[in-house]
Amino acid sequence: MAQLGVGFVRRTGGEVQVTSRPDRDGTAVTAVGIIATVPQLRVGSVAVTCKVQSTDRRDRDIAAVIASSVALLWDFSVQRPVRRGLGHLEGRMRRLSAHPRHVADPAEQASDTDTLRLERMLATRQRRIADYTRRLRRELERFKAIYRHSHDAVLIFDPQDGRLLDCNPRTAEFLGIPHERLNGMHLTELHDESEAFLRSLVDDVMDRGEGRSIRINYRAGDGRIIPAEVSTSRIQLDTGNMLLCIARDISERENAAERIQHLAYHDTLTDLPNRTLLTDRVDRALARARRTHQIGALLFLDLDKFKRINDSLGHSVGDELLKELARRLRRALREEDTVARLGGDEFVVLLEGLGQRQDRAVEKAREIAEKVRAIFVDEYRLDGHELYVTASIGIVTFPHDGDTVDTLLRHADTAMYHAKGAGRDGARVFERRMDEAAISRLRLENELRNGLREGEFELYFQPVLVIRDGHVLGAEVLLRWHHPTNGMIAPTEFLPYIENCALMLKLDDWVLLESCRLLGSIQGDPELQAPDCLAINISHQQFHQPEFVDRVKEIVAQTGADAKRLQFEITETMLIKDTHDSIERMTALKQMGIRFAIDDFGTGYSSLADLRQLPIDTLKIDRSFVRDIASDPNDAAIVRAILSMAKHIGLKVIAEGVETREQLQFLRNADCSYYQGYLGRPPLSVERFREELRFNGELYAPDDIPPPAPGATTARYCGLGMD
Repeated sequence: MAQLGVGFVRRTGGEVQVTSRPDRDGTAVTAVGIIATVPQLRVGSVAVTCKVQSTDRRDRDIAAVIASSVALLWDFSVQRPVRRGLGHLEGRMRRLSAHPRHVADPAEQASDTDTLRLERMLATRQRRIADYTRRLRRELERFKAIYRHSHDAVLIFDPQDGRLLDCNPRTAEFLGIPHERLNGMHLTELHDESEAFLRSLVDDVMDRGEGRSIRINYRAGDGRIIPAEVSTSRIQLDTGNMLLCIARDISERENAAERIQHLAYHDTLTDLPNRTLLTDRVDRALARARRTHQIGALLFLDLDKFKRINDSLGHSVGDELLKELARRLRRALREEDTVARLGGDEFVVLLEGLGQRQDRAVEKAREIAEKVRAIFVDEYRLDGHELYVTASIGIVTFPHDGDTVDTLLRHADTAMYHAKGAGRDGARVFERRMDEAAISRLRLENELRNGLREGEFELYFQPVLVIRDGHVLGAEVLLRWHHPTNGMIAPTEFLPYIENCALMLKLDDWVLLESCRLLGSIQGDPELQAPDCLAINISHQQFHQPEFVDRVKEIVAQTGADAKRLQFEITETMLIKDTHDSIERMTALKQMGIRFAIDDFGTGYSSLADLRQLPIDTLKIDRSFVRDIASDPNDAAIVRAILSMAKHIGLKVIAEGVETREQLQFLRNADCSYYQGYLGRPPLSVERFREELRFNGELYAPDDIPPPAPGATTARYCGLGMD
């Protein structure tokens, strides 16, 4: 037995293996004990078996002894200590239950510590579980609220049969279908898409497991098609994988996009195609013309004197006129023709399929142009006004007159201006020589710009004289251009070409600045009698510049000119556009001492009521009424009426364009005070004007005009300038 107890003990997993020391013949016995653990912390029994690698009975006996020894060893070394420990623990638990305040001995205290630690761990774990449960409950409520109140429609489909399993309340609002009817509806009933497309979409999402965002059409309960942006994904529920769709109505967004797209290619006032869309259509028409050899044409329309309507009746009436004109143009033309508005009062008509013969195409284009002109025959009744308007039309054909949009529009514009030059209310077909004139006009604008930069412009002065004695009251500032090759050019030859461009404002500012510089220098020369007024013509564009008043103040301060000696000449139409704004500007300038004169009076639309509310000082009778006053009773009556009206409201009057003694005598007899024209003095250069002021100072005391001797002074002075 003692010999057999010596061996090797090894534990492997749940087994205890004991191997005896080998005998001399090599026989060894192995005993294996298997420990089975029983629930409720009870120690399991040990079963020991022996494996003998021998057939000798003695060996089997030895194996039985080893098995008994191992079982006995296990009972004493393992089982009994464990049972004692468990019994002690059970007794401790009973005492704690019976006597909660029992003070244990040190060994018990150690055990209590372990128990308390275990209790604290359990309590902590329970608190964490409770917190986690509360968080889960809050998240669930939050998700339920989002689901119920989401602005987006949320739909859950069965991917197998395509039926709707559940949806939120927004879905019923989105589709206009009661919630109780929605559940069970098929994909194809809810979407305006093919079944094949929907099946492919579902399979793709479910197979890949990745979400997709697509644009798809839904079918509402009333038959409307609702465009939607849909996010699709695969979700796992207790019943399996389902298809989740979150749909957002994008009708407003798409409508807005369509509106923006429409505005990008259409005129906002008339809803006609704009320049961008016209350019695209002309490009396409040119391509078709080259391919089919069919000739097309462009008609360029510009209303005659449309600016007068805006200035006199306001832009609102002008806008209504343009809208009515657009409607009439659409009705008058073929459906395949394009009518576009380029801007302002400019319209373009695109015609295609006019044939393959150039002469016949031009004839058809003329016929359509006359048809267009016919829409202007009837009056336009707008805002209580009866308006009659006409249009000048330029005609080009393509590809004969150009193979690009820009070239065709430029040539059509050129032909239109020739129609205006021929008397307006007509149509002209483009000719090559017209293009040469347009090029000349462009060259002139460039030369004007260079002339301003190089100092080629010069001021001239048309004296204003007192009729009773010939005293030089002042002068009207005129502009002359010393062209390097063409010599002296009058404003009437170049201003019409630049009156609507930025160069005009630069010239206006230059004239105002140089005039004030001259006036400042004359005031400082003791040998010269400073003019009572220096009249400067103010253009429409210049007068209505927001910074005009500030610019005048700046120039006056810079040059030292006496503002009380300045007189601004403006036209009637400038004041009619915005009377309130005009009065404010004029009042601000009058506070500086500047006076105002109405130029070309009698040719506009001013009434006595208009004149009385305007802060003006002088009326200038237009030369068209003065030219025949000695022979035409009507002109004579108009001049007398103007003089009488001006006298009653306290205005000075200057007669323009006086060239004969008969005209001067009539004005003297009609009690007109002032005049200007070639009879008195032609336009003078700066040097000649200074001489005139020096001579004027020698004859008349400054600021003191003597009363004339009866008939003597006037005759003497007029004799100096009449011959």
